[in-house]
Amino acid sequence: MGAVMKVVRQRVATSLMVSAVVLAVSAPVAHAALTANSQLQQQINPGVLSTDVRNGSNAVVASPAFAMSAATVSTSTQTVTGTFGTSTQRISVDNPGGANGGWNLTLNATTPGTGNWTNGTNTYPYNGTSSTGQLTVDPSVSTLTGVVGSTATGFTKGSQATFTGSTPITLLSAAAGTDDVWNGYLTGIGMSQIIPAGQPSGAYTLDLTQTVAAI
Repeated sequence: MGAVMKVVRQRVATSLMVSAVVLAVSAPVAHAALTANSQLQQQINPGVLSTDVRNGSNAVVASPAFAMSAATVSTSTQTVTGTFGTSTQRISVDNPGGANGGWNLTLNATTPGTGNWTNGTNTYPYNGTSSTGQLTVDPSVSTLTGVVGSTATGFTKGSQATFTGSTPITLLSAAAGTDDVWNGYLTGIGMSQIIPAGQPSGAYTLDLTQTVAAI
């Protein structure tokens, strides 16, 4: 009786071992993925609207200066002329997405209203009368050139105007429909200055500041 019981136990153990082997063989085999997806992310922020004077290589001119025609001392008023914005000193505007609703470029004396043509102690005004001294600016005769973006629509050159008081003169306006990313420049802006009668000789200078502002 004991011998029979022993045989039965061996058969049961053998059966369990075979079942374990079958289960191990039947389990699915895992494979490594042949591809993996990922994503690059980048944020491009808008730049800042700005203006400066640039040379023919589009580099900023450190100390730009524009010469008016020479004059001789006279007992009568006289007018000299000049050009603001040349091929080597371009009146530039850069809008790298900083003004999506348009912008205005203006020109004024660095000290609006009180600035003068100055040579030592000798001075005369840029914003006086036809007898004391007046500076007139004519952006309408200038040339607008686009470097980045289109100049086809939305840009308006300012009209001829004479400085009075402290009011700036508009050189160029960009409407909301112009390119949000744009760079370009003006050349050939006409300038004329009335010199008062009897003004002493000397090398006179007048400091100007151009300003661009978003609308």
